[in-house]
Amino acid sequence: MTEILLFHHAQGLTSGIVAFADELRRAGHIVHTPDLYDGRTFDTLEEGVAHAQRVGFESITEQAVRAAEALSADLVYAGFSLGVLPAQKLAQTREGARGALLISACLPRSEFGASWPAGVPVQIHAMENDPEFDNGWDLPAARAIVDETELAELFLYPGDQHLFADRSLSSYDAEAAGLLTERVRGFLDRVRVLDEFGRPEPPVAADELATLLGFLEYQRATLDWKTRGLDAAGLQATVGVSTITLGGLLKHLAYVEDHWFSRRLHGRDSELAWVTGEWDADSYWGWRPTSEETCEQLHATWQQAMTHSRRMIDQALGENGLDFLARQPRPNGQSPNLRWIIVHMIEEYARHNGHADLLRESVDGETGE
Repeated sequence: MTEILLFHHAQGLTSGIVAFADELRRAGHIVHTPDLYDGRTFDTLEEGVAHAQRVGFESITEQAVRAAEALSADLVYAGFSLGVLPAQKLAQTREGARGALLISACLPRSEFGASWPAGVPVQIHAMENDPEFDNGWDLPAARAIVDETELAELFLYPGDQHLFADRSLSSYDAEAAGLLTERVRGFLDRVRVLDEFGRPEPPVAADELATLLGFLEYQRATLDWKTRGLDAAGLQATVGVSTITLGGLLKHLAYVEDHWFSRRLHGRDSELAWVTGEWDADSYWGWRPTSEETCEQLHATWQQAMTHSRRMIDQALGENGLDFLARQPRPNGQSPNLRWIIVHMIEEYARHNGHADLLRESVDGETGE
């Protein structure tokens, strides 16, 4: 779970910037998008820049800094074009920055300090032939930052558009924007706050969506921790008269992920190659992994299911948010919405993580909540 402060470009807080922020929110992150133009947007870049000049770049930056001061310091600062100015300033000067995302612009690091701050990762994205970036100023500044720190990455995309990642503008390039978003999501996953067991901390004061997804990811990560590094005996260990095993939990929850987020939510056939008619013949089949299935193989199957679930959640959120209704009704004819399914999955994981607590302690004495 990562908290991001995202500043818009010179044309304002467009629907494309909001959509970009929503993609990151659907990935479980908290994204703040302050409107530095007080509701105004502009049809062209030239009109937007003219407005920024009238208001004053310094005044806009001060407004952005005030927005940051109302939040914790443990932020990733992100900006598109004009928004890079406050994002880079805050990343370089505010203590506690977790990272920076600079899109379609970059300033010389000397604007805000002698060097890029140690320990603060940064990604810079632009089109290689964008005249607003390859202008003798932004591109050399970006390369200087990359040369200075191992935590800096510069990605140049084919093309000459400036605001290529804003889907509401004619300059939008879907392929480049998709790759940018994928890289940004990877960056945010790397800098997120983890606890001592490698779990992403759920947000404590976020909106409904971020809170739900935060707790789902936390419960998933708990199962990951409880089932790491097991040998065959550890996978098959039981407690008391119960037949539940850690290997069985991994296989069962891979099935449950697929059942709810693919088959129930979207009415699709199973995405898991190993789900066959045996499930119909024996409902407990998935609880009994074979002796040939290793910990790595079971984790890979479960990870495959979760990756697909995240895509299915993204798709549903894009269509109707948490109110998206499952396309395959329950036996009573009712169709739960996505909100209900996520809460149910949190409950499913939490219940089985209680089983995993007892099983793991019986295997090697490891404990922890």
